Formats: sequence, C-alpha cells, structure tokens
Amino acid sequence: MIQYARHFALLGLLTAALAVAQPIAGSLGIRFEFALYGALHAAALALSMVGGARPSGARRLLFIAAAATLALATARLGLFGLRVVGGLGGSGGPWVILAVCAALGALAYGALIRVVLGTPGGMVWSRRSVGATSLGCAAAVSACCAAGRGFHTASPLLLVAPWWFALSGGLWLAGRRRVA
Repeated sequence: MIQYARHFALLGLLTAALAVAQPIAGSLGIRFEFALYGALHAAALALSMVGGARPSGARRLLFIAAAATLALATARLGLFGLRVVGGLGGSGGPWVILAVCAALGALAYGALIRVVLGTPGGMVWSRRSVGATSLGCAAAVSACCAAGRGFHTASPLLLVAPWWFALSGGLWLAGRRRVA
C-alpha cells in the first residue's frame, strides 16, 4: 500500500530542495539532472510503500535504478526531438515534443511500476489508468511550460515537478480503486 500523504510530502520537500539547489543540479548536465529527477521520484514512491504487500528492498532499488535510466532515456529522446524540430522552423514543435515526451515517459513509468512493483496494496493500475495519467502528465508539463515561457524561465524543474505531481495524482486516483 502506498501512503500518499507521505509520498506527496516527500515530493514537496524534494521540489523545494531542488529549487534551492538548482544551480548545482544544473551544472551537472541535463541528462544527469533528469536521471536524478527520475531516481528521486522513484525513491519517494518506494519510501512511501508500507505494509506487507510492499516489494523487497532489492525490487525497490531495481525500480529506482530503472526509473533513473528511463528518465535519462526520455531526456535524450526529447533533446533529439528538439534538435530535429528546431531545424524545421516554427514555434509549436518544441511544445509538442515536450508533451509527447511527458506522455511517453509516464506510459513507460506506469509499465515499470506494474512490472517491478506489481500492484501495491491491490491498487487498480490498469492500462486505462496509466493512459489517463500519461495524458495528465502531458497536460501538466504543457501548462507549466506555457507559464514558464511567460515568466521567461527555463528550469527543467519547471517541467519535472508538475510531471511528478500529475503522475502521483494518477497513482492516487488509481489507488482509490482496489482489486476486490
């Protein structure tokens, strides 16, 4: 079972800490930064699992490592897509690439949860729930990207934090429906 109050509190603390440490994290390079973000969200999820149904420590560590790798791969895909779209001209391409990467990352992360962690606490984390959550992640990233553009902000945390909370909100909604 996932203790969502703990999970969202951890995400809030991580977001605040990363906002303060942004100059340090940004100096590490965007690929490493996204791998760190993936590992941190996975760690917050793994630390929020309680009860007898939680996976072993080894499975949780595997989940954290796989989430970091997945976030790194998504960042690489996004950077490649931005280079391709940037060469085509136009202003809407980067927005589409970010939304698609957010959705694909959420789909892959949902599959990772199902494969490595199973169904924590009997949670119904169906393909439909994963799909709806991935659309929510794309919408959250797009909205914050638009807001960041208005404020002339280019921090990757402005994309990652909304994704974290949208994904976790989807988990929470799925967690409200349990397998009978």
